[in-house]
Amino acid sequence: MPLDHLSDDDYDRLARYIAGEGKTVERAETERWAAADAERCAALLAIQLAWRTPSADPGWNLDAAWTKVSAELPRIALGDDLGAPILSIAIRRRWWHDTARVMQVAATAIVIIGGALLLPQLRPDGGSVVATVAASTYSTRSGERRTVRLPDGSTVILGVSSTLRTREGYGSGAREVELDGEALFTVEHDAGRPFRVFAGGTMIEDLGTAFAIRRYPADARGAATLRVAVSAGSVAIHRGTSADTTIVLKPREVATVRDANVVTVRRDVDVAPFTAFASGRLIFVDTPFADVAEELRRWYGVEVRVTDDALLDRHLTSEFQGESLDEVLRIIGLALDLRFTRSGNRVDFMAKVGVTVAPQLPSEQLAEAGA
Repeated sequence: MPLDHLSDDDYDRLARYIAGEGKTVERAETERWAAADAERCAALLAIQLAWRTPSADPGWNLDAAWTKVSAELPRIALGDDLGAPILSIAIRRRWWHDTARVMQVAATAIVIIGGALLLPQLRPDGGSVVATVAASTYSTRSGERRTVRLPDGSTVILGVSSTLRTREGYGSGAREVELDGEALFTVEHDAGRPFRVFAGGTMIEDLGTAFAIRRYPADARGAATLRVAVSAGSVAIHRGTSADTTIVLKPREVATVRDANVVTVRRDVDVAPFTAFASGRLIFVDTPFADVAEELRRWYGVEVRVTDDALLDRHLTSEFQGESLDEVLRIIGLALDLRFTRSGNRVDFMAKVGVTVAPQLPSEQLAEAGA
């Protein structure tokens, strides 16, 4: 990327983002702005690596390095070919604009030489570079999903109304993040830098896997449940400090952790409904209407009110992808035989006039009863 491709304001914006400045909304907007352009994204990654990577003293021979650089400066200033490819450095400072070309070349050459010496320090085991970065926060709003690529190469798809925070020192040792909401993790496994997710007092540790975690704050009924679904590899779930509380999940296994520390594990489960959010699908499988109402709030940003409590016990099985809110409401009304009214961002559900709503048993209870 040419040095002058981005303006000073652009570089200031990236620098403020990396320094952790600004509100969550402003930082999210900067991330979207950078992701929309390949060169902005490259600049962000380059600055992040150069400015946030701590380095121990590598024992450089600075005198020898300067001797080598200074010997080439006259030829570079005259435009002579050095016989080697010239790297484009995306990182700059304001003073580069008003400084002589020789100083620009000298600064560039020093960065190139320093980078060549630094890279081996970042690859202690010959593996991929993992930069240690400051704590960062990523959030989504109602109806918004977001893909986050962490410095180690791991990918996180955040669900609606969710927040992911990387802890200070991510990458220097354990890679630790905190989650509020829902996310699908695809982790670059590294035994020397374990990947851990903290959600609702529970630690979920990667053992080489892809897995989905869901843990929203308590809903209107006061329930706050953590759910972990594994689609590949395995994860370990830790509650408290005792080894007896550790549970290892394998593919097609789903664990549910309730506030009372009761852990339930289901095996040989189709995990597609638990990861569908990552591709923009909203799937309900025999879901209580109380939970459906909460999902409508998160996905569409509406206030949902149910005038008849008996409706909360009804169960919905349906799948949505890309439908408008009005279409979703129409389908729910038909499926559950109820009425609704919508006024702006408020939706009211009610029983049909003259119809008494009886509690609906879950499908497995209906089967046991011979229905």
